[in-house]
Amino acid sequence: MSDYDELRRCEKCGSYIPADWEECGRCGHPLVETRRSFGRGWAFLLILAFMVYVFRGYIGQLVEEPFNAGDRRNISSRTGAEEIKDDGPIQPTPADIPYPDENSSQGSDPALKDNVPGAGADIEEYYKPAISKASDESESPDETVSIPYGKKTDQIREMITKALKNAEERLTIPVPGTGNDARIVFSIIEEIVLGDPEIMFYEGCRYRTDGLLTLKYSKDRDYILNAVQKTVQRADEILGSIIKPGMTDFEKELAIHDFIVNNCRYDIENMRKGTTPPESHTAYGVLVNGTAVCEGYANAMKLLLNRAGIPCLIVVGNSKGESHAWNMVSLDGEYYHVDATWDDPVMSGGEQILSHVYFNLPDQDISKDHSWNRGDYPRAVTEYYNYYYYYGFTAFSPYDFYDRLGEAIKSGKDHVSIRIVNYDEKSYDIPKLVRKAATALGLGSIYYSVNELFGVVDIWIK
Repeated sequence: MSDYDELRRCEKCGSYIPADWEECGRCGHPLVETRRSFGRGWAFLLILAFMVYVFRGYIGQLVEEPFNAGDRRNISSRTGAEEIKDDGPIQPTPADIPYPDENSSQGSDPALKDNVPGAGADIEEYYKPAISKASDESESPDETVSIPYGKKTDQIREMITKALKNAEERLTIPVPGTGNDARIVFSIIEEIVLGDPEIMFYEGCRYRTDGLLTLKYSKDRDYILNAVQKTVQRADEILGSIIKPGMTDFEKELAIHDFIVNNCRYDIENMRKGTTPPESHTAYGVLVNGTAVCEGYANAMKLLLNRAGIPCLIVVGNSKGESHAWNMVSLDGEYYHVDATWDDPVMSGGEQILSHVYFNLPDQDISKDHSWNRGDYPRAVTEYYNYYYYYGFTAFSPYDFYDRLGEAIKSGKDHVSIRIVNYDEKSYDIPKLVRKAATALGLGSIYYSVNELFGVVDIWIK
């Protein structure tokens, strides 16, 4: 048997015979033809498996190519091919700003394009409006870009902050190398601008894939630096006059809020004509010029509160159907919403009044006429430092309302503001309650207004 290269076993008698015999030499049982290639089949399979292993990279590329044909950015680079980018822009598109913050400068600047050297580099443009239109909490999470926080990103943030504060027009920053660099840079800039009210008159930027960043402003550099200096100086003067020793953070916040409302006028004339100047979007407009729109009010609140040692954020969202900006203030570790713009209403007769309807509201209350992307901001859940709850200017029934009004009148106040909790106009006859109080207390003329959304009644005694 050793002379044969291969043996097979007879299925009938179990004898071993040469592989090329057609029948068993012992019992004459015919051998099955299909078994003749058994050993060769295994050898073929082993050779085939070895070839697949050796050429696996080439085969994988052939299989992968059709699936990635629709998205050239996903093509594997293991063969040495360069990454191919989409031709379309990936930067967020700024929305037009309607009332009350329209006339924001935005658009493309041909001169800015022509002056940038290095033709051939991919460029992304982003012109930021005065207030970026923010979606509410129903916005798809896919629209939000997550900013990586590594050493390189921290360096980028530091460099851009320094450039914006110095009103510099160009700088070269490290390239993040994420494939989404432009949007990451735009997000960092937006975060910096909203976080520092001393950065003024920034309008937008251009980012090139080699790291060149060009910043655009609505004013020249000397004007910007001078305006910032005047604003900071005026802020310190104001704080020195309204902040008294021993004040709590709540009292400091109230003093700052009341000063802004009493000393700034909403720039409604320019807004209606479509000629709102850049100054009205800054703290400079509030503290130096005394005229601003909502972004200016929010920046001034943040500047004064931060310099008074009180944490404060600027919230960008929508209110009453329009793009809007207001603040969130932290007191004793809890956040509250405060909207100085809407607390500075213009009455039908043209006079402006001081209101506290929007002073330190929780999310639940301010969401009655404000919307914002809640995932971008801390939660506000308590009413402890709400103006009306803190001072006890609340009424839970018509009898409470009458008592609060009577107490205010007896104390000699010429204006009282009362918030009716769970206000329902069917349950409260405000005109009747006011007339009853006037008659009982022997008063002459009484004027009042009702904010039915929040149940706040303001009464002026002449």
